[in-house]
Amino acid sequence: MTRINMKGRDMENLVFLGRVKTVNVEFCNDSKTMAKVVATLDTSEEVETECIPIRAAGKISTVMKHYLRLGVGNYIIKEGEITGNVDTEGGDEDETQN
Repeated sequence: MTRINMKGRDMENLVFLGRVKTVNVEFCNDSKTMAKVVATLDTSEEVETECIPIRAAGKISTVMKHYLRLGVGNYIIKEGEITGNVDTEGGDEDETQN
């Protein structure tokens, strides 16, 4: 399965949209100086960053994990239901002030 390559800030936006389920960091070289952030989406797809310095990858993954723990993706309105028109419902429209 191929992974979609993304920038770190774009992966953080996926957390805000409620699409990310898990976040991990994978090393790119044996000296462990470069790493990439890998996130699993709600559609079982995986996205990753390019190989970036380990410190930057750690910061991105930490921020994403905090957002997941806080549940910021639960506050996005995904599907709405219109219950009525505010302008036409209700009683009298005779609202005069004296």
